Amino acid sequence: DDDDMDEYDYDDDDDDDDDVGVQSQVARLADIFAAPEHLMFKEGGFEGARTMAKDNKRWLLVNIQRDNEFSSHALNRDVWRDELVENLIREGFIFWQTMDVSPEGKTYIQRYKVGDFPHIAFIDPRTRRLLWRKEGWTQENPLTAESFAEYAMDFCSKYTFDKPPVAPRPGAAKPPPKKKTMREMSEDEQLQAAMRASLEDISPASEGKMEDDDQEVQVLEPPTENGKPRAIEAKEPAEAKEEAKPSLLDELLAMELGEEPAKGARVMIRTPDGKRNVRRFDPSQTVKSIYAHFVQSSDEAKGGKDFILQESGLPPKDLVPDIDQTIEARNLSGAALTLRWKE
Repeated sequence: DDDDMDEYDYDDDDDDDDDVGVQSQVARLADIFAAPEHLMFKEGGFEGARTMAKDNKRWLLVNIQRDNEFSSHALNRDVWRDELVENLIREGFIFWQTMDVSPEGKTYIQRYKVGDFPHIAFIDPRTRRLLWRKEGWTQENPLTAESFAEYAMDFCSKYTFDKPPVAPRPGAAKPPPKKKTMREMSEDEQLQAAMRASLEDISPASEGKMEDDDQEVQVLEPPTENGKPRAIEAKEPAEAKEEAKPSLLDELLAMELGEEPAKGARVMIRTPDGKRNVRRFDPSQTVKSIYAHFVQSSDEAKGGKDFILQESGLPPKDLVPDIDQTIEARNLSGAALTLRWKE
């Protein structure tokens, strides 16, 4: 028996431990890159998801994955599990994901002419029309959670279920018939063209400028005792009373925001360059204070460049109507806002 014990290979235990460790690591990686089943519509395939989206007035979000494309797995890890993205999907979309080799995936790829993977699309469930797509990015230039959120918010601000579906673009209009040159015309055609030209020269349309000028004439009443026309005399006192009101930009630049409180309502502004501007405010301050903070910290805004500040969501909500409400009343503590320059 002692000889048997001597022949026992104790290294086998170490090999078993290594196998367990590898399996555990593989399982953790599988969880990290797993499909976001908590967000996905899983019953009825594409048509089931489309019907669900149509009945609930949600847009259909489609994601076609390819197993040997790491960008597909990174999408599961980095985008679909982002908190802001999850909230946007739950509020405005029905999410359908499948693999490119599945029967449903093959049908979709053929119908919508998918060219690369991963593929993401926003589809109008009422018409099955593809309204936006992005596909085939790389890890060197990946699709981030922030960029997807901006795409989704921009899309939902442009399209709405309150309006009829967007009709397909009509075919190109036929070009107008090419006019013949004088050399190509017959004698009769040349005579008719000359008659039309002479009639146009004396037509009322050519005298339209004279008639339009009459609309700009102001008829004044007889002069008053001081010799000034009544229309002018009536305007002068009103104009003298009017005082130039400061613009909103001047008001925002002049606002005193005070020191940033250690505790308070935390607000994040995502700017067009992808940066995040984070500040805490006293909850009793108005929404206008948020506008003032950005204007005072941006050279472009100081110079008068117009912008839109929206609360993230589907659809995004413009904050201008609530500019005089308090941050607490508007429930903006912890809010993520998106700022866009007006075109």
